[in-house]
Amino acid sequence: MKFIITFLLVCVAFATYIECHDVEKLKAIAEECKEEAGATDEDVETMFAMEPADNKEAKCLHSCVMKKIGLMDADGKLDREKATTILKHIAADDEEQEKLGLEILDACVDLNVNEDDCEAAEEYRTCMHDKADEIGFKLGRV
Repeated sequence: MKFIITFLLVCVAFATYIECHDVEKLKAIAEECKEEAGATDEDVETMFAMEPADNKEAKCLHSCVMKKIGLMDADGKLDREKATTILKHIAADDEEQEKLGLEILDACVDLNVNEDDCEAAEEYRTCMHDKADEIGFKLGRV
């Protein structure tokens, strides 16, 4: 069950929602973004482990993935509608998981983030991770 929220946050940390629920497709997107951002394999591993990005390339990797799956718009803001659609699809009628995911999303979607999309992506990841900790939801690896 925790995988569901972790996965959403990676889709969020984090193409179409149909692609987002497929881990292999998400990994392919991450590889594509790794090249675009100049990130390393370690940066990709860090992202999937839900650990903080510690360099500009890793932050840009997060931003690229979020944009390619449609969760971050061209202005560097989370797309609430898209995130909610993905969450409902992934939760697959598990009301408790959907509720937790929406609580995390609601806490972070209107965050006043940096104008730099790479920094904004890390700020969203941090917010979601912190909110998950606050409500006692332990995140794992994808």
